[in-house]
Amino acid sequence: MLNVVWAYPDILNLHGDRGNLFAIERIAKLLGLETNVKKIENYKDKIDFKNTDIILFNVGEIKVMPNIIHALNSQERELKEYIEEGKFIILIGATGSIMAKETLRKDGTKFEGLGILDMQCIERENVYGNDLHFTLKENENLEIMANQIQLIDTKLNSDIALGKVIYGMGNNYEQTEGAKYKNVIFTNALGPVLVKNPWYTEKIIKTAMENKGEKVEESISKEQFEIEMKSMECIKKFIENKRKEE
Repeated sequence: MLNVVWAYPDILNLHGDRGNLFAIERIAKLLGLETNVKKIENYKDKIDFKNTDIILFNVGEIKVMPNIIHALNSQERELKEYIEEGKFIILIGATGSIMAKETLRKDGTKFEGLGILDMQCIERENVYGNDLHFTLKENENLEIMANQIQLIDTKLNSDIALGKVIYGMGNNYEQTEGAKYKNVIFTNALGPVLVKNPWYTEKIIKTAMENKGEKVEESISKEQFEIEMKSMECIKKFIENKRKEE
């Protein structure tokens, strides 16, 4: 059984990224696993960290992040134990500010994050949008294709990048994408990213199961990812044409 917490689905509800949850359920089923999804809907709700394998924070507005940070701080000890055990937290887009050291708002105010990821977030004056193509730092052969609708720039204070940018802005035009500490993963990638890149979803699920001593023997054939792979190749060609015009 794969146990997933879907954090604040009615609050973190931008860009149709609820599809990330559906992708986890779909890939888990192909791997022969049942998925138990627990919604955390209110700031007063507590997360059962001991019985959770993946916590998913989809994209939300920056203004709600201090409330989420406050809610998670009420379970600080359990959260840190969960992270140090190598369990997964996935944060998409501006929601990465939850785990950052601090976020600077464009009105000059700022708020502290949980400080799990050694980075600073800066709210943009204008929203940035483009395709995003990158490889994982831990496996350069694993490509991720997505897009960005970016509300924040991210400055990494140490070598914690999730990936290396092939095309797009990534964090802030420095050719790094996202951030990672143990299995706390922040990415700017939308799409939804776990729908467009099911090979990455498979990797996450298998690792999450191994973390609790359950090895998944099943593997998903390339034929089952045929549509997503063809989509990636089409977008690569589209990006190449854009490069020629730039």
